[in-house]
Amino acid sequence: MSEKPWSESLDEMLAKLNNGDFVDQSLYEFEKTINDSVLGARYQSTRKGSTYSTTNYKTVVPHIDRAVENAKYSSRYLHIVNCLENIVYHRYPESKKDGYQKAISYYLEEIKKHQSSLKAFDIQVSEDMAAYKNRVRSSNTDDYLRGYYDALLMVKKILNNSKLAKLAELANKVGK
Repeated sequence: MSEKPWSESLDEMLAKLNNGDFVDQSLYEFEKTINDSVLGARYQSTRKGSTYSTTNYKTVVPHIDRAVENAKYSSRYLHIVNCLENIVYHRYPESKKDGYQKAISYYLEEIKKHQSSLKAFDIQVSEDMAAYKNRVRSSNTDDYLRGYYDALLMVKKILNNSKLAKLAELANKVGK
């Protein structure tokens, strides 16, 4: 029996990401989910009666320093800024790194403009993701653009995590 090709699995994962299905996961858990189901998958396909297998190698993605990601902050704004400033690029492909860093720098500047209205910032990030999504899906997309889109995914994840952290903090205060 053959499994789904990685491109179909990736489309499903992106749809789940856009629907917010991963908002309750830490970045580490999210990265593991992606690697286990899509990027680290080993699958077999049948072509004209013969079976062959291929391996997709784990793609290294930047991550947030765990101590920073899990720290408590007095505001969502501080949480987001600290996470954006503490991204670790260990073994991330150099060809994508320029686009990634450019996007992170851009969104760090943008969030400073939106300190009082994080909702407007969230809307801007969502609109930018929608604009870049189709461009990244094309087969001839350059690595700079792919890196930029990876950074958009990271920014969206940081926004979701900051919301969850504030909700958990409020729930603890109400529960006391």
